Amino acid sequence: MTTRSDPALRTAAVFTVLALGFAVVYWIVAALSRAGTLPFSMEHEDFGRASLAGNIVWLVFSNFGPALAAVIALALCRGRAALVELGRSLVRWRIPPWLYVVAWFNLVLNAAVVASGYATGTMHFDASAFAPLKFVLFFFVMAAIDGPLGEEIGWRGVLLPQLMQRFSPLVAALVVGVVWYAWHVPLYAAEDKLPALGDHLLFLFSCLALSVIMTWFFLKSSASTFLMIYLHDATNYATFLRFKLFPKLASSPWPIAVYFVLLAVLACAAAIAIARNNGSRRGDRTLQVADAR
Repeated sequence: MTTRSDPALRTAAVFTVLALGFAVVYWIVAALSRAGTLPFSMEHEDFGRASLAGNIVWLVFSNFGPALAAVIALALCRGRAALVELGRSLVRWRIPPWLYVVAWFNLVLNAAVVASGYATGTMHFDASAFAPLKFVLFFFVMAAIDGPLGEEIGWRGVLLPQLMQRFSPLVAALVVGVVWYAWHVPLYAAEDKLPALGDHLLFLFSCLALSVIMTWFFLKSSASTFLMIYLHDATNYATFLRFKLFPKLASSPWPIAVYFVLLAVLACAAAIAIARNNGSRRGDRTLQVADAR
């Protein structure tokens, strides 16, 4: 079956091309701005960019690129009913309460990193960085303009459920993880991040592992995009707290090794749970929700 004759695969393909294309556009604009070809700055300034035009480009093609791609793909390939269902998933907050608690799993992983850092003498607590009100506000700012909202509408609001109509949840999760990684590559290139091959491999692994873990949450929540945004934000926020409150004193491979080992364990557990849940059956309620998109 070709993508042309399969609405789900066609939607996934259109979304992927658009999302990756928007990321490449951002990279090109950032490179031209840095070279002085464009009359505005794309340099970082707090949570945004140093110019109005730079902020518009950043928000449209980077932060909300996946969301924009998702809406366009659904409109072109699925129609109004799919857009309405996407909207419903964005406000599907009535889910088992324990999922909101477990969504903070990355706090545990980062606590293990801190413990390893203390054990090796490479981290310390910076009391001067502790600002409770500011940190609370950051959680919501990060959700809105630092990835979770703009990305999850695309990754698990559209791409994952479309892929799940043709593949098992585990295979779909891995495909989403690869696309998620690929989308970041031009964005990070624009910021001169991930310069080494090892950095790319670790980041690819983290995208794949987190995609599997988040798919488990997706299935447990009856395809709640609302939870995916919350989960993405909680995951980023836990790491943000570690970097702010526990800066490095020296370099050591152990803290990062601890993090990736624990992440791998959680991803394997999620993969086993997904496989045992028979989520690939077409009659599953979650897939029925996905079929409506």
